[in-house]
Parts: sequence; C-alpha cells; structure tokens
Amino acid sequence: MLTVMNRQKPELKEWSLMVSEQELDDRLASAKQGDLSASDAFFDAVLAEASQDRPSSRAPRKAVVVAIVGALVVGGAALPAAAAGLQTFLAEADFFPETGGEVLPDSEWVDTSAPDFPDYLRATFWSDATLPPGMSHDKVIDWIIAQNTANPSLTQEVGFRRTYEMIAHCGWMSEWLRTTRDGDAEAASVAAAELQAATEWRALVATDGGGIMDMYRGVAEAAAAGDSSAVAGSPLHRDCQAVGEDFR
Repeated sequence: MLTVMNRQKPELKEWSLMVSEQELDDRLASAKQGDLSASDAFFDAVLAEASQDRPSSRAPRKAVVVAIVGALVVGGAALPAAAAGLQTFLAEADFFPETGGEVLPDSEWVDTSAPDFPDYLRATFWSDATLPPGMSHDKVIDWIIAQNTANPSLTQEVGFRRTYEMIAHCGWMSEWLRTTRDGDAEAASVAAAELQAATEWRALVATDGGGIMDMYRGVAEAAAAGDSSAVAGSPLHRDCQAVGEDFR
C-alpha cells in the first residue's frame, strides 16, 4: 500500500492506493506524457532527495523516486502530491507537535506500534557510529526494535540512532578495557580513537540535554591517557553494565 499525504490544508488527508505492483506498472506503461502533472520544481526536489548523500555506517535511506513518480499517475489521474508529502512506511507518523515543527529538525516522527515499524527501521537506519569487533549490527537493531515495539509510542527517528550510538559506545569502552588489560596496544589504540570519535556522533550530540557529552569526552580523555580506573568508573560504563547485553 502506498500512502500519500496531502499537506495543502491544515487537516491532513490520506489516500490509500490499493493496487498491485503489476497493475501499477501496466498503468505507468500505458500513461501518456500529458498524464504527468508536475512542475519542474517538483522533479528538482525528487532528484535532490535521491542524490542526497546521507552518512551511513550500514544502510542508506531507502530511495523513493519510483514511488513518487508512480504516485503521480494512477489510471491517468494526477494526485496532489509533493516530495515531502509521501510516506513509504505506515510507521512514518507525520506528527507535528503543537509548538510547531519537529522537536529536533530533520528527524521525523515514527509510530513504533505500526506493523511495518521493523521494516522501516531496517530500511532507513543510519548512524555515525561504528561497532567494535564481534558486535552484531543486526542484533543491535533487533534489540532496538524489540524495545520500541514492547513499549509503543510516537518518537523521533533520532532516538533510535541515539540508542544505537550509546550501545556502540558501550562496546568500545569494553573493547578498550579488555585490550588494555590484555596488553594489546594496537587494538586499545583503535578503541581509544573510536571513543574520541563518539564525542561527535550526531545523535548523541543532538540529544544532549546538557552535561552528557561532557561524560563522553571524559571517557575519551581517560582512554587516551590510559586511565582504566576512570573509564571503568564512568557513569556511562555503569549504565552499560545495567543493560546486560553484549550484542554478539
């Protein structure tokens, strides 16, 4: 099901187009050039969205160019659509707080109770973070999905990336402590560099209500100085232990 949102009026209206992929292909193939009713600005927006370079350690945001063009012509009828008004997943909630705009810019609202929420997250997830050796990206994503489906809510997409980055940081602290204890200087140096990089991971920075990133910087500085006691004694490391997951 392709869901198209009309944002031209204050109240949002929704059209659900129940057509098979084959039927849509047939209609597109038989459509005349004049059936496409869209301005040059619209297609410029589509191309800009498709070519945008989104940083990703694992999976880039799902391209929606075919869905956008397909939504314009169904049985030769042009629908009121705009690039910003299309939803690929039911989980994309299109929620706007009364204060106006989203709480954090460029982070959409997601309904974690939607049946396609797991598909949405797997298809669109990206993060600045890298994971230490042995830690599974898929297991981290599955854990985030399980936590959010067990406690469904409307939440901004940046929250999923923050959780991922927190878990990745936990992994790198454990990796640094282990390799330092084992005398593996090369691996400890890699882990220390990742702990320093974590101080600029964007989801962590964007959601810092004040003082949290200071703790991340403190861990990075302690690792760079070889201070195992300071890293192990950080509140961040204690929080990691409370989670009780190693994601391997």
